Amino acid sequence: MATQRKIVHFLEYAGLKLSLAFFGAMGLDRASAVGGWLGRTLGPKFGITGRARKNIALAMPELTPEEIERIVVGMWDNLGRTIAEYAHLEKFALPEERHRIEIVNAGALRAVAASGNGGVFVSGHFANWELMPLVMRLENMEGGEVYRHANNPFVNDWMVSMRERLTGGAVQIPKGNPGARIIVKLMRENKFVAMLTDQKMNDGVEVKFFGQRAMTTAAPAGLAIRYNVPVVPAYIERLGGARFRVTVYNPITAREGVEPIEEVLRITQELNDFLEARIREHPEEWLWLHDRWTPQRKVGPRRQAQLQAQAEIYNRIQD
Repeated sequence: MATQRKIVHFLEYAGLKLSLAFFGAMGLDRASAVGGWLGRTLGPKFGITGRARKNIALAMPELTPEEIERIVVGMWDNLGRTIAEYAHLEKFALPEERHRIEIVNAGALRAVAASGNGGVFVSGHFANWELMPLVMRLENMEGGEVYRHANNPFVNDWMVSMRERLTGGAVQIPKGNPGARIIVKLMRENKFVAMLTDQKMNDGVEVKFFGQRAMTTAAPAGLAIRYNVPVVPAYIERLGGARFRVTVYNPITAREGVEPIEEVLRITQELNDFLEARIREHPEEWLWLHDRWTPQRKVGPRRQAQLQAQAEIYNRIQD
């Protein structure tokens, strides 16, 4: 069975390399355009698109079926472009390609960096999300980025290597306990950690997202409280083709003298509100394919009591 799985993984990796070679043979702009065409032509026909339609209808019930379909087509256009751009990601770091990424309110980022205390850089799966950590490199901010370990080890190794080259050697932090230790080390060294927080996290906290209860990572809030560092929200949008704008928002900080769990819930809700607002601006540029609102899986009595206590505090601070 292990040998069969290894063969499947190798074939998947070979397919990835062929795709990279195909798009890599084109210029960046042409590759992005072809990827977008393939995405919007083929993507809406895939079975998983049903989840995207369901998620959009749940999040924005006021939309008509036609409006939902336009978002779906736009999402696949963006995803197709993003996949094609993997073949050219390292080019975005070159001086001659710097015009492709515009940074708005970089001063907020520089002010945080100048404090010397480090911080947490937070965003979601918008536009080409792989470019977000590049901003840290462009602004000379040392640190690392959190990533989800790919099931295919060959693909995972390629992704880690690609991200290291793109970011100029930023530490790659796998989700889970080994990654947590790396994050603690970086925080103690007053460095920065970048993470995408828009996916479901079963061991997180339950706050609202588009009016629905959603399990959400509490990591940014926990780090803000534990290490007294700011959480800096940022948003990347596609300006057309392979050109992007990154907007940095004012930092969120933990308040002193407030119960930690109350601050965790407040900050996490603020971040979800930020993500929701950005998604509403350009819903076609968010990855609606995540299983974001699935009900919390069955948990033991201890975890259930913890969630109930959190819910009571959450309801109190929302009143």
